Amino acid sequence: MVAFKIVEEYPEMVRAMVVSGSVLAMTDTISESNLNRIGFKSSADLLLPTSVIGLKTLFALSVHRPMWFPNRLFKDYLEVMDTNRKEKAELLEGLVTSRNEDVTIPRLQQKIHLLWGESDKLFNLEMAKNMKEQLGENATMDSIKKAGHLAHLERPCVYNKRLKKFLTAVYSGN
Repeated sequence: MVAFKIVEEYPEMVRAMVVSGSVLAMTDTISESNLNRIGFKSSADLLLPTSVIGLKTLFALSVHRPMWFPNRLFKDYLEVMDTNRKEKAELLEGLVTSRNEDVTIPRLQQKIHLLWGESDKLFNLEMAKNMKEQLGENATMDSIKKAGHLAHLERPCVYNKRLKKFLTAVYSGN
């Protein structure tokens, strides 16, 4: 979402961008439907877990195939990330745009490439396809099999190959 705002505000500074697992704007409709689909009441409940089980659930939702980590690693993560929980929750809620507010889809001149994990459970492939349509003819899309929301971590070689292909096309003038 931040990258789209930067491109909109400073178009002369950005030639192209790659987007993975994000949306143009997090409307309350998108937020509610996604959270309901995966069984959470709020973004804070999902993204700011307070227990090892909650963190394991978040991680399982973020990847195609769950990876095993020792509970100690999850406990350490929770201990480190537990600071400023209230402020983080407020920031998450502040990202959500009310459906009463007018969300305009900017007509961007830059080339935009959506690079998505086919098994993304947080922002599914259908959302990416809809976003591509909304962005228009300058948008392209590519999906990565056997990858979820964290496609760049699950399939780094495939992700980087697709990223390099897009960047080569942009900078070679194609």
